Amino acid sequence: MTRSCRTRPFVLLAMIATVVAVAAAPATAKDAKTEISKKVVVAGAALEASPDVGTSADPAIGRKAPTLTGQGFDGKKVTIGGPGKPRAVIFLSHSCPHCQAEVPRIVKLAKQGKLDGIEVDTVTTNTSTDLPNYPPSKWLAREKWPFKTVLADDARLRGFFGYGGEAFPYFVLLDAQGKVAGRAAGEIESQAIADAAKNLAAGQPVFSAS
Repeated sequence: MTRSCRTRPFVLLAMIATVVAVAAAPATAKDAKTEISKKVVVAGAALEASPDVGTSADPAIGRKAPTLTGQGFDGKKVTIGGPGKPRAVIFLSHSCPHCQAEVPRIVKLAKQGKLDGIEVDTVTTNTSTDLPNYPPSKWLAREKWPFKTVLADDARLRGFFGYGGEAFPYFVLLDAQGKVAGRAAGEIESQAIADAAKNLAAGQPVFSAS
């Protein structure tokens, strides 16, 4: 069984009411963070969810991923996606125990240089003051998350759903043309992450034929 956290409709509806109020509240403290974007714009065709995520049969492979534009923790505009360096877009929920387990693995891999050759972009999603381990900005700072590009998803999880997400942690690997090279959901062991990053950087298939 995949170790992952899934969104649940009744949780999502309650969360939307809560986080909209948080997003609209004015920041007064000097160290106030934007934990939720007012709106994430998904430019381009959204990726569909699929039971084949994590295999070479994933229908999103070879498709151009949409770009996501929203706000970072500092409130400034952040855009993820498009052509450039091969990259991993990682969706994390602060309340998900599997995300909490995965983050230290990724931090360690980065320190070991095993993610060299790719960029790592982060989307914090499913954010709510009613869920544990809030806020995500402090969580990632506490874990010494080394990646600068972090987008705070909005109350409707437009970024997460725009990339076809159903469970987190959720990984979407993009090649230098901004096309999907592979996707995976749930906890992934360190060696598998390192191997995927190496293949992605080399322009090789991320998954073997299945």
